[in-house]
Amino acid sequence: MAVNMTMNLEKITIKGLFGYRDMEIQLQDNSLILVGENGSGKTTILRILFYILSGKWAELSKVNFRHIAVKISGNTYNIDSEDLKEKYPDYENIADIPMRELSRLKRKSLLVNHNRLYPEIDILCKKYGVSRRSLLEEIGLHYPYSEKDNFHEEYWQNLKKIQQEIDAQILYLPTYRRIERELSSIIKGMDSDDFPFEYRNRYFSEDPDDINNSYIELVEFGMKDVEKSIENTLSDLKDFVRTELNKLTLNYLGDVLDKKYDEVNKEAISKTSPDKVHNVVDRIDENILSTSNKQNLIDVIQQASSSGHLTERSKIICHYFMKLLQFQNNLQDREKQISKFCELCSEYIEDKQFLYDSANFSFSIISKNLDDKQNTIQLKDLSSGEKQIVSLFSHLYLSGNTHYFVIIDEPELSLSVPWQRRFLADIYYSNFCTGVVAATHSPFIYENKLEQYTHAVGEFEIGGWKK
Repeated sequence: MAVNMTMNLEKITIKGLFGYRDMEIQLQDNSLILVGENGSGKTTILRILFYILSGKWAELSKVNFRHIAVKISGNTYNIDSEDLKEKYPDYENIADIPMRELSRLKRKSLLVNHNRLYPEIDILCKKYGVSRRSLLEEIGLHYPYSEKDNFHEEYWQNLKKIQQEIDAQILYLPTYRRIERELSSIIKGMDSDDFPFEYRNRYFSEDPDDINNSYIELVEFGMKDVEKSIENTLSDLKDFVRTELNKLTLNYLGDVLDKKYDEVNKEAISKTSPDKVHNVVDRIDENILSTSNKQNLIDVIQQASSSGHLTERSKIICHYFMKLLQFQNNLQDREKQISKFCELCSEYIEDKQFLYDSANFSFSIISKNLDDKQNTIQLKDLSSGEKQIVSLFSHLYLSGNTHYFVIIDEPELSLSVPWQRRFLADIYYSNFCTGVVAATHSPFIYENKLEQYTHAVGEFEIGGWKK
């Protein structure tokens, strides 16, 4: 079950899609897998959903539809194409209006009352697909203020509530493989990671009112982003260890003076395995405890574990060790994300092992081939399918975000059949996914527990259009 089920994306109704289609798309548990042939509208539906959930209204205004209603947690939000075009006019269409028509309107505006121009202006707007506001601005007239402007302000403020309702970062993956192929064919021999960051296909919302803080449109799986996520994760873990151990050391004297060591839990010590003892002690920086002091600490713990009697010295050392053990447990909670990331990547990419070294806070990839285990593999040398797996899971597990709504078009591209069978399920059942919507040709994508969310595009058609 996806997390954060307090948000419920229930239904999207689209009237006049492509000018002639009406659709009522039902979702269950914030999830939907759309199946259909090429040309059935799957990709457009996903794009519309992405634009709405991420607040990309200017982009939505370019889609051919008449009206959209989105129902979230019982609240319905209405979006009219005309309202979008009025707020985000397509200035390119202005160029389609003959110059003689624009010149005639400009001359006429100097001679007659502007109200008499509106019928002519409206005819041109409809003919060339521009808004009245943009055409008036083009001929040098101001758009008249009316009560409708107050309505529009309330209208746009209401639409912003959609992002508040979703309360998750939107992760959108279009048909990335095709784009990747086009980029590599345009610039021969240039790795996608070599593109400057500002030219990469990764976008973050600049709207200060955006509750999600950001959305990601991931059309290119750059490994430098993954490397940075891994580096940041490892750096955060090192900082946590350094800070917590320093606190532990500083508090130690107070604990001794207050004789808190008398409260040491002997049973907890005896239940601690030798491997756990070594693991805890090995992580102490040598600037804090030398190698010989570490061994002395281990010896005392092992002796206390096998003996029912504790000396004053043993109590002090055991008290300190139990503090270290608690710290270790807290650290392991923080390490779960990178450990899970490595585990999943290793399961998918069967000939490679992704390793997180908890003692040294390091990451590496090695071959599972017995003859080649000494050679590390670079992220940039992975195949396209492997890059998809690694990049997506790095976003989910290493970005620091706790909630994602994932929209993915044709996830089967570059994935082998075994990968296809588990890919969406691994996304959906992660601890971060608030919902997932996908479009696919492949039956293997939903050969799993997500089959209950799978529907043909034609099922949502109003009026019988099927494809």
